[in-house]
Amino acid sequence: MAEGAVHELQTRVEGVEIVGGGDKVDFMGDHYRIAEKVGLMPLMKFAMTAKQGANADDMEGLSAMYSLIKDCIDPAEWERFEQDAIDKKAEADDLLKVVQDTIQILSARPTRRPADSSAGPQTTSEPSKENSSSPEPARRVPEGMGELVSITDLLQARSTA
Repeated sequence: MAEGAVHELQTRVEGVEIVGGGDKVDFMGDHYRIAEKVGLMPLMKFAMTAKQGANADDMEGLSAMYSLIKDCIDPAEWERFEQDAIDKKAEADDLLKVVQDTIQILSARPTRRPADSSAGPQTTSEPSKENSSSPEPARRVPEGMGELVSITDLLQARSTA
């Protein structure tokens, strides 16, 4: 199954709305390619300044918000995005929606194992239902869903990386 098809299937299964279509985010009527990923440091800086009481009305809050938003937009699109935000006189809510939508889109993407990791545990034949001590019946995984990663697993993997 192609990566794009897996991505679409995963978003439907997990109930995630793709805003702006796949790898793009909508911002005040225009669409911008999002970055491949959002780094943890801008998220932590934004969270820390917010926890300390900073907001969009002070310099520290604005600086943290700027770094986070810049990390969300594809670098090739940044200058156009920044000028559009200026021209349209974007407010904090408009800009934070870009962050929220970007993280939602990135969270819905299937992850890939690093090239140097093993393929995981070997699968064996389906366990016999008669000898199974498990109270739950074995579940059949629908076609193409074996490649999906839950958002919870994705966030846990990110926090241990």
